Amino acid sequence: MQLHERLYLVGSGAHGFSLTHPSDCHVYLIDGGSELALIDAGAGVDPGSLLDRLQHLAVDLDRIGHLFITHAHADHAGGAAALREALDVSVACTPEVAMILRAGDEAGASVDVGKAQGTYASEYVYRSSAVDLEVVDGQRLQVGDLMVEAIATPGHSTGHACYLAHDGERRDLFTGDTLLFGGRIILQDTWDCDLRAHLDSLRHLAEHRFDGLYPGHLTFSAKEGERHLRAALDALDRGSIPPTLS
Repeated sequence: MQLHERLYLVGSGAHGFSLTHPSDCHVYLIDGGSELALIDAGAGVDPGSLLDRLQHLAVDLDRIGHLFITHAHADHAGGAAALREALDVSVACTPEVAMILRAGDEAGASVDVGKAQGTYASEYVYRSSAVDLEVVDGQRLQVGDLMVEAIATPGHSTGHACYLAHDGERRDLFTGDTLLFGGRIILQDTWDCDLRAHLDSLRHLAEHRFDGLYPGHLTFSAKEGERHLRAALDALDRGSIPPTLS
């Protein structure tokens, strides 16, 4: 699904557009011309369906050089090992996420909560993956003629990061589970969910300008994406918590 000239939605599960396995988050492909990059990896239950969608795009898969992981939860990171093997991509994430992903740490990734919710089957295995690059807040990486900036946004989970793709005057923000359409957030009873950190991360996002808002679930906003962040911040200004995805 092409979203604009340089952006595709290649994976999406039950909390989105049902393009791939139901447990997958949104998986995006950004086109930097000479090089491409994926944002998040899905759960890895059926990586073949995601790879099939990639193969049907009018792009050269050999140009996919990077996989940026927003956080360690299985619906976003569980497919990293399979994509790294199939596409020879360089996996990038924060140090906290790298520790969980390298170890295949199901407890660290809160797979138990996902299984209790029915998101993952009881036999699901969170595969370990090599991580090639650990990113920090403000770090910028070149993807062809695009610049991708990592923004530290812990709160929903440990080591969560958003990624801001700079394309001339246009900027697209990939928010994982930090901010959803309509100003919603995701709070769960997981070991690393921290409400105060999450609210501080929303304020940190407000330090950045962006056009498109592309979260990990539900729908997205190709223009005026900042209005969704303003909706969340308006709740904070009233001493409230933004609405949460149930």
